[in-house]
Amino acid sequence: MFNFSCDWKSGFIMDPTKKQRVGYLLSFKGLDLGGEQLAQDIEVFCPWNPSSTNYKKVAMEGTGKEKIKCTGVIEHLSYAGGVGDPLCVSAYISGENASLISAKQKTALTTTKIDALEWWIANFDEENKTWYEESYPKDPETLKAQLNAAGGREIRLMVASEPTKIAPGIDVNVFAIYFEVVPAGNSTYALHFATDSKKQFIRNWGLKIGTQAAAAMG
Repeated sequence: MFNFSCDWKSGFIMDPTKKQRVGYLLSFKGLDLGGEQLAQDIEVFCPWNPSSTNYKKVAMEGTGKEKIKCTGVIEHLSYAGGVGDPLCVSAYISGENASLISAKQKTALTTTKIDALEWWIANFDEENKTWYEESYPKDPETLKAQLNAAGGREIRLMVASEPTKIAPGIDVNVFAIYFEVVPAGNSTYALHFATDSKKQFIRNWGLKIGTQAAAAMG
């Protein structure tokens, strides 16, 4: 079981005195939103500003490449480790993106397909005194998935109706989102995880069932 609790407030407002785990929802597209996909409308300073990352979907900007653009800042990501187990994500997104999803839910979702899902979690290795990449989609770098439906009925996608302040005295509101996704049909993915800067490993997600069976399902 993988459980990554991120310091989401540090994800928005970097504390130079702390080296906390931070995570970013880089892309979340799908649900038949058409041209109104969730935007990468959050730009924040990242506590770790490597000259390059293994996960090339991370868009570092600024003079020293210290800023990151994303769709949301992750609070928690969990995954049981099996090929069909859901990825469960809670994060904070902008009011504009929250309104987009809420409006779609009110008219009933016509599809649960996620066309593009990307995330990146970084942590600090206290023993070796270095930052490292703790979790991201490795191969391919963008996942296709679908929303998990508990018992085939309840779709696991929730957006808060009330805003959350990033910090006292800062007039910036964000909205909590929670979703669960399972692999898209007939597809496999390699997910990168690490327990410290020297221990990295891969977990396989999804499965393929053969061309004839896949054609029959399509």
